[in-house]
Amino acid sequence: DIFMNTEIIDDLLEKEVYIIDFLPETVPKNCGGSYFDVEYYILNSKNSKIIKDRFLFVILKIMCYYHVSVFWNGFVENPTPELIESAISEIMENHSGTLNMLISHNEYALLVFDWDCSYLALYNPSDKMKDLFEKISVSEGLFFRKAED
Repeated sequence: DIFMNTEIIDDLLEKEVYIIDFLPETVPKNCGGSYFDVEYYILNSKNSKIIKDRFLFVILKIMCYYHVSVFWNGFVENPTPELIESAISEIMENHSGTLNMLISHNEYALLVFDWDCSYLALYNPSDKMKDLFEKISVSEGLFFRKAED
């Protein structure tokens, strides 16, 4: 079974990546801004629920369109919305962990939520999937863009 094989995750992590972010573009290095202070605040303050909910709703909306499986305490095919919310909440509360979501559509894509990132990473999306992620991101007040190297 493809979903029981973690090698596919490793392979997808080498593919083209897009991000769903609260910022519209990458912050330049040494620009003089307070990116790391702002990111830390967003992820650790009482306002962290806002970003958690936005990420949660992006994921739940994508689940309406694609067959998904998550790697959370083992592989779970067709996870419930409650499981997704519980996983994201646990990751944010514990300040550790990663949620990997395999998305099947012609070929596989991988959506990654890491506890220490203020964005979601999407690996290997099809053109149709990129269009949908962009619409969903905007609907949640987020930005969808190609990651810079």
